[in-house]
Amino acid sequence: MKIAVLGGDGFCGWPCALHLASQGHTVTVVDNLSRRALGDALNAPSLTPIKSIHERIKAAKKVGNIVFEYCDIAKDYDGFKATLSSIDADTIIHFAEQRSAPYSMLGSAERRYTVDNNVSGTNNLLSALVELGQSPHVVHLGTMGVYGYSTELGKVPEGYLDVSIPPTQTTESIHSPANPGTKYT
Repeated sequence: MKIAVLGGDGFCGWPCALHLASQGHTVTVVDNLSRRALGDALNAPSLTPIKSIHERIKAAKKVGNIVFEYCDIAKDYDGFKATLSSIDADTIIHFAEQRSAPYSMLGSAERRYTVDNNVSGTNNLLSALVELGQSPHVVHLGTMGVYGYSTELGKVPEGYLDVSIPPTQTTESIHSPANPGTKYT
């Protein structure tokens, strides 16, 4: 399969891209390389040395077919749409979110960047797929909070809930849903 890993230079994205390439898939890593710059902004570089993306891609060629496309999916909609068009992926794995802490706690600009990056990137992905008429499998994984701040519906529980499934009323254990009505759902 052709697989795009958005945020593929990140902590979760890179091992995922390597694993998929090792399984024989053609993998395109799409990333704006912001994780490296944000670590510098925090004065907290990675605890483990991270080679440049070009060195990583060169080493990854020993594992499988993996290429890199630089793109800021939140800010460069037209470039991102063109990238998606050229990849024409069967599956897109979306890790391209700025983790919300501790960078977002530095100040107002950092909080706005985090929300803008995470929400706009996901919106741009979905909008571009609709405009291109593409319908790949999309897997979205991120560390941005999704429950919001509303107390109107009560506290949203963490974990699994036991629910009755009509019409048989069998009981199933499901993961608790996100709080509907927040801008993240």
